[in-house]
Amino acid sequence: MKKFRIELTGFIEMDTDQERDARILAERILEEIRSVFSGHGAIQDCDVGIGLVTEKPLTRR
Repeated sequence: MKKFRIELTGFIEMDTDQERDARILAERILEEIRSVFSGHGAIQDCDVGIGLVTEKPLTRR
């Protein structure tokens, strides 16, 4: 049996009043993702976390 390592990339953009709220929401989402991963027997190990949180400048309309 071969073993493969997959690295995920991407971003989640959300509207919140504070960075703290964005981090809390992101952690809740990651907990759901970890739960899905743990339900698959083929996944032996994973480490999914928040790498960076930045504020996106507002654009004028």
